[in-house]
Amino acid sequence: MSAIPYTIAALVITGAACTASLATSQAEKPSEVLVCALELSESQRQVTITASARAAQAVRGTYQLEIDQRSANGRSTIRQGGEFDLKKGEKATLGEASFRGKAHEFEAELTIKANGQTKSCRSATL
Repeated sequence: MSAIPYTIAALVITGAACTASLATSQAEKPSEVLVCALELSESQRQVTITASARAAQAVRGTYQLEIDQRSANGRSTIRQGGEFDLKKGEKATLGEASFRGKAHEFEAELTIKANGQTKSCRSATL
């Protein structure tokens, strides 16, 4: 069985009106600053969750990725975080974790801090 990627949640950070926004400066014209995504792949009871970001312009910030797994065997939580520094047009993986289990057992939250603001992208059950 091959891995099947799914986009499970996405956070679009822009200077214009949208669900979640982070403006780099009021002097700049509205444009997409940073796009973040949580991606899920599942293959033979192996689940991998990847947090990534793509910058339309240079941006520096921090991220926190929290993943909960709940199954008949109990609950586990993993937290990853750190700094990121993306150049204009650059895409990078911020964090990644793999587990044994099924996709429906997981919940994830990605929190991005940049330009003095904080936004979160949270999945319900994946």
